[in-house]
Amino acid sequence: MLITLLSAYFDAGIAVRFPGDQGIGNDPNVLFSEQFEESSVADLAKNWTEAKGLTDVLSLAPDCPPGSRGKTSLRMTATRGKNTGGHLWKLFKQGVDQMHARFYVKFSPDHPYIHHFVKIGAWKNSPNWPQGEAGKRHDGAKSFQTGIEPMSGYGKFDPPGVWNLYTYWCDMKSWQGPQGTSFYGNSFAPSQPASTPRNEWICVEFMVKANSAPDKADGEQAFWINGKLIGRWAPGTPTGKWIKDRFVMGDGEPFEGFRWRTDMSLKINTFWLLYYLESVFQESSQYQPRKDIPYNRDSATVWFDHVVVAKTYIGPIA
Repeated sequence: MLITLLSAYFDAGIAVRFPGDQGIGNDPNVLFSEQFEESSVADLAKNWTEAKGLTDVLSLAPDCPPGSRGKTSLRMTATRGKNTGGHLWKLFKQGVDQMHARFYVKFSPDHPYIHHFVKIGAWKNSPNWPQGEAGKRHDGAKSFQTGIEPMSGYGKFDPPGVWNLYTYWCDMKSWQGPQGTSFYGNSFAPSQPASTPRNEWICVEFMVKANSAPDKADGEQAFWINGKLIGRWAPGTPTGKWIKDRFVMGDGEPFEGFRWRTDMSLKINTFWLLYYLESVFQESSQYQPRKDIPYNRDSATVWFDHVVVAKTYIGPIA
């Protein structure tokens, strides 16, 4: 009986042992934690490897998620014609084979769609700033990256969109089809869309597990919303089929798993708290505003709080 209770306790996640996240950074499985309780954004930036938007995008705000014992969160505001958003980015000296990242987020009541959002990555010999390789298939000996972000569905979903994983790795598919030579992030979305309410704090967690050998596709990724597992893509699950650069769940073959890397020395070593709206402000076809819902064309604001990066499942604030 005691063993069963202890097992359930630890399976619930790291956060259950640290009410209000107090002291959570002391857990041996936690790699990094940030609750944005510093006196200024300049001070909090010292905890990160690189920051963008310190003077015009990032600020501290007196707004925290339920269960928090803090007083402030991080606010990011993107403004048309002035910037495309901002970020905080963390490079870990010692990479890991499995990384979880949990954060709380709240979108403004009139928030538009999102271009790109929060990411986990593996970059060999990374410089001290974030990288991207849009349009290119990643080299499994050098890098892979995945992000959790709301997608618009070309206006099908209410802004800011529904959650999906947007992924780059060495075996990714082209949006042009099997013979394609142009590669943008492959989409992994659950069969039942997970909506993103505005003006409400949301607990988001996602995970990447690297493959165990260069020739094995036994890697996986998953994400949780408010503590509920929404999607997991691992060897044999779920079933579905590839439609160009999207894995569509449903009837089909079991998912093949991820061969994230071809060199076992490549480790997961970056976390990117990214808020990017360039194509949103340009109103490209994917992000055109809908007329039947409040939507701010000129600025967008998001709040972040209680960021935890760890080697195992974290879970919501206890």
